[in-house]
Amino acid sequence: MESIIKKSLVSIFIISLFACEVDSVCGSQNVDYVTFRTVSLDANLEEVNVDVVFDSIVSPQTDSVFFFQDTLFNFELPLSPVENQTDFYFYYGPFVDTIRLSYEKRNWVDSPECGIDMQFIGMDTVFQTFDSLIIVNDTLKSNINAPNIKLFIF
Repeated sequence: MESIIKKSLVSIFIISLFACEVDSVCGSQNVDYVTFRTVSLDANLEEVNVDVVFDSIVSPQTDSVFFFQDTLFNFELPLSPVENQTDFYFYYGPFVDTIRLSYEKRNWVDSPECGIDMQFIGMDTVFQTFDSLIIVNDTLKSNINAPNIKLFIF
């Protein structure tokens, strides 16, 4: 009888070690910001990066005002996790351009250890005043080596 109890306790101990092992690898590839690249077309109608100096970029939904000191052609701006759209007002020189992005949010629990993950999907423009704009990737991920949006500046 004592042998059975010892074997049972050892079995329970071994099983509990494997049952408590964390099998999830946390580290989502999802992000809450949209990446931009400013481009133009050269004489051969090929895309070239264009450095732009934005005086500021305002986003009412994220309660944010962004100021840039340097010229840039790649930049990131956060989306509102509360709403399904975010407006951006780009101020540069005498110009103001606007983009209103709409998107869906998908929440899920990968595992109890990792917690809730949010994915922004189906990004689209509702309104925009740039010369031209192309959505390259409508799902926000950190492992994509391309901008989500190309802004054409002429």
